[in-house]
Amino acid sequence: MSSEPTVKLFHCLPVPAGDLNDIYEIQPVRMAILHNIILRGFNSMIYYSGEVTAGTKKYTSFLSYCNQMIRLVHRHHSIEETIFFPWLETKLGEGAMGGNIEGHESFRAPLATFGELLEDLRSGKATWDLNTFRKSLYELVELLRPHLEEEIETLRPEKLKDHVPEDEFRAKEKAAERQIMREASLITNTPILYVNGDSVNGAWFPPIPPPITFLMKYPLWLVHSDWWEFGSCDKHKRVKPQFAAYEPSSENKEGTMG
Repeated sequence: MSSEPTVKLFHCLPVPAGDLNDIYEIQPVRMAILHNIILRGFNSMIYYSGEVTAGTKKYTSFLSYCNQMIRLVHRHHSIEETIFFPWLETKLGEGAMGGNIEGHESFRAPLATFGELLEDLRSGKATWDLNTFRKSLYELVELLRPHLEEEIETLRPEKLKDHVPEDEFRAKEKAAERQIMREASLITNTPILYVNGDSVNGAWFPPIPPPITFLMKYPLWLVHSDWWEFGSCDKHKRVKPQFAAYEPSSENKEGTMG
């Protein structure tokens, strides 16, 4: 546990209700779960930054964990910008996803700034300073979180059903899955989806077959277990006590909190 009495963390986003077998209803649900993985990851970086000391093995492992989190954000937004959003615009109309792209622009600079700081820390070019590290993170997340919440609204099923044919939607998702799988690693990046995952609302995410999940969570986990100890959750997506107050609420079918 951190010795600090308080540290500012960010609340996860409400998780919409929806039928996970419905191609339209799953969109905002899955997006909220993934966005909350990102928020939990940043919360854990803020929290555990107070427990590391430069020059130690724990410090090096922590920076490697942070690097995987930043890479996750870049992968997620790359898929949105190159595959998903341009295609949705062809169905919903020009400019329909413009707000999402503008949202990406709003935090691109602080994301780059934090990424440069992290790389300088990892290479030894920069000297560790907790206040500098957290300040850079706060400047990023305070812009990122509103975007993550707003983006979910653009994927509500009622906005998609009349414009996007189901068969085309499933085909596009398959294309996105193929790109994700090309970049996935059971050793270096997939585990971060578990140590910042959601055992309550998203036990099914990511949709990986059980035998492969077992391989990742046990023998392969040991390769970088020193990285994954910095997550907000354990390997089974069970949130740690110090992060429990920031877990999401749920929506009912009418979109109100429940």
